[in-house]
Amino acid sequence: MIKRGDAEDLERMMARALAEERRPFDDTSKFQTFPKYGKPLVRVGETCGKATGWTAIYGLVEWLDVSGKYHIDWAHSSNIKRVKPDEWKGSSRL
Repeated sequence: MIKRGDAEDLERMMARALAEERRPFDDTSKFQTFPKYGKPLVRVGETCGKATGWTAIYGLVEWLDVSGKYHIDWAHSSNIKRVKPDEWKGSSRL
């Protein structure tokens, strides 16, 4: 999420644009985004993050790794599980 307009926010914005360009080729359905403050908390395997958007088959998920580095990438919808806030172990810096 873009918060302050600093270099970190620019890096996240660029990462998201690149991720949207890497959209899986087997999905031509419309890409939709969640509201800025309404992104669901999700888990993909052992990774906790926030869903930023979706298509009919895939979801675009953002997360911070243990070192605090920002990542955003596609996951198949069958691998994405919504979790409750008390079950979520992601970073509050998202």
